[in-house]
Amino acid sequence: MTTAAIFDHIDRNGLFEKGGQRVNGLTSAEWTMTSGGIDTRAIRCSHPSMTITLDLVVTLPRHDESNDLSEGLRTTWQRFVTRVAAHEQRHVDIFLDGAKAMKARMEAVLTKWSSCSELGKTIHSLWTSQLAEIENAQQQFDVEDGAKIQNDREPLQARIDVNRARLAALDSEIRRLDLTRDELRLQLDAMRARIDAVKVEITKAAGSLPRCAQARPTSRVQALCHQHHGFVAANNTLVEQYNGVTDHRNNLADEYNRLAAATNGLIEVLNWTK
Repeated sequence: MTTAAIFDHIDRNGLFEKGGQRVNGLTSAEWTMTSGGIDTRAIRCSHPSMTITLDLVVTLPRHDESNDLSEGLRTTWQRFVTRVAAHEQRHVDIFLDGAKAMKARMEAVLTKWSSCSELGKTIHSLWTSQLAEIENAQQQFDVEDGAKIQNDREPLQARIDVNRARLAALDSEIRRLDLTRDELRLQLDAMRARIDAVKVEITKAAGSLPRCAQARPTSRVQALCHQHHGFVAANNTLVEQYNGVTDHRNNLADEYNRLAAATNGLIEVLNWTK
């Protein structure tokens, strides 16, 4: 039901080419040739003829529960299947074109031969060379299609790499700001404890915060009031610093979340570009 689960299932249960390479679709071919009237021991052949048979089997991916996929994933899956089908159809076309060429060449040989022995050798040579030519064409197509897919993947991978580098930098900066906030929080707690302690001292000195302005300059209350004002100013500065760090940290977190979502979208596209 997810991209990761789909391709994990394909990797565990999917197809392999003859060389052992994992593929999403597969076109297999079986060639047979039967000949009549061609006896390589004879000097003359008796009405030489042949029948060439090409059996093609195309295997494509199918999701048994595609209707249960989300709308977006179902559309992406269908696009993927269409892409695989088009790839395998090209393999079919190469086989069919090769079969037509094989037929034309064999027909030409059957009308021009000097001896049965030579005809047999010529047929064997044409058969071998034509099959090799078809195989080369199939491999060349796979190379070209693979290069095209790689060209489609490279810009996506480049953007993902850039985004991941930025995400790593954002994560590092957010962690640093979290440590700074923790330190500021400790400083704020300590400063507020000092403020509360000074308030207690002012009360003990028979004073009160509203009376600080009327206290004599030399009185203990005045000294405590002055200390209280200093602590409050320092506290306000810490609050401003804390709020500034928090705002900056939250802005970076928002950027991180947006970039992470965009990167996940690119990864999703990359995973389906196969």
